[in-house]
Amino acid sequence: MNARWMIAAAAIGMAVAGTRGYAQEPPATKPAACAALEQDLFIDLKEVVKAGCTPSMAQIAKLLENPVANFVAIPLQYDYITVNGPRIGDTKVAHRLQMTPTFPTKLGSHWSLINRVVVPFFSIPFNKAFGDCVGMTASTISSCPSFPAALQDPFDRTSGFGDMVYVGAVAPKESIKVESTGGVLIWGVGGTAMFPTASEEVLGTGKYSLGPTGVFGYLGKQWTAAVFPQHWWSVGGNGNRSDVNMTNIQYFVFWAPPGLDPDAGWRIGMSPNISINWEALGDKVTVPIGLGVSRMVQLGPLPVNIDAEVDYSVIHPGDKPGSRWNVRVYITAVIPTFVF
Repeated sequence: MNARWMIAAAAIGMAVAGTRGYAQEPPATKPAACAALEQDLFIDLKEVVKAGCTPSMAQIAKLLENPVANFVAIPLQYDYITVNGPRIGDTKVAHRLQMTPTFPTKLGSHWSLINRVVVPFFSIPFNKAFGDCVGMTASTISSCPSFPAALQDPFDRTSGFGDMVYVGAVAPKESIKVESTGGVLIWGVGGTAMFPTASEEVLGTGKYSLGPTGVFGYLGKQWTAAVFPQHWWSVGGNGNRSDVNMTNIQYFVFWAPPGLDPDAGWRIGMSPNISINWEALGDKVTVPIGLGVSRMVQLGPLPVNIDAEVDYSVIHPGDKPGSRWNVRVYITAVIPTFVF
């Protein structure tokens, strides 16, 4: 359930007539206060617009780092994943393409509900006939009706949609300022749901699953660190499929190198996903670390963040196939809700 949190947006906002915001040309004469307002990275950008000023690219880039910020988004993510493990021979490659529509809903004057929908598409190096296996582990298969057919070509590629996920997190609109550093603390808590929408059984769990989620982080002028845990327990679905008891923890660590163009929003860091399958027999945990770089570019009036990262699973199951290297690319168009 990888994903860069709550970032970038639907272009419908660009068609709203009479809207003022960063997407328009700045006024010929801006108020004198604009210089100060446009340098405050943690100000509510609605206040910048109300003052007759234009939010800077640096402010938009900082907004992008906040997983509970007030903006609409449709980020696009691609993962190139190498898979190794017992009984699979040479390294295999899996592909994941993921869209994550994200949008806030007002909950009064002080709170927001941040909604996130994960829509994944997979191409994996395993025969789809393995999808009806029950109790499949690294060493035994208790029941697998299609096993003889799958065995004829076990690594036949299977492509299609995976299980959709919804995340809803309630967060305060006002961040907690840290006076000593000039940064802010952000947080949000809520729930997550996974739905058995996979087009092939081998691409999903076959279960309806629910669980808690949250996000906690620090946004500084140079350093950003956050953690985004999710957990799912199955509550229904195909009774012949294994129960779901799974944790995913995405963590973010980014550094803004000093001296570079602030409007480019350069960042160096990582945002890998730790996964724990509590139902798995034997090894359960995968822990990757990585390194990547991101920056903002301008496509016409639209700021777009481009992020490339390489992760390696330093802890991974040794008794079953699992991911080793992951090359990830994000492309995120940014339209904060202040333009609506």
